[in-house]
Amino acid sequence: MQKSFSRFKYKYLKLFRSHQSFVVLTIVLLILVASVVRINSLGNIPIDQTYLDAKLSETKSVTFNRQAIEQIKELNESNVSTPGTQLPSNRENPFNE
Repeated sequence: MQKSFSRFKYKYLKLFRSHQSFVVLTIVLLILVASVVRINSLGNIPIDQTYLDAKLSETKSVTFNRQAIEQIKELNESNVSTPGTQLPSNRENPFNE
């Protein structure tokens, strides 16, 4: 039994070595074809209208605070000469050398 297995293994390895590039190329092409077929099948899934309606009913509508929006617009349009993000003139920068 052991001899027959080692003979089979030797024949298989000899065959693989002589056709190694063909076998590897065939495996890579099969993987690519399988990937393209899978992507194509996922891209052509029919749309189920009942599923879309159920998901649409689950989404919550968002309401914005109109008063806050108006206040932000007024603040943006206001003409402020010195914004509050500027540092005071007497402050020292500790990162200066």
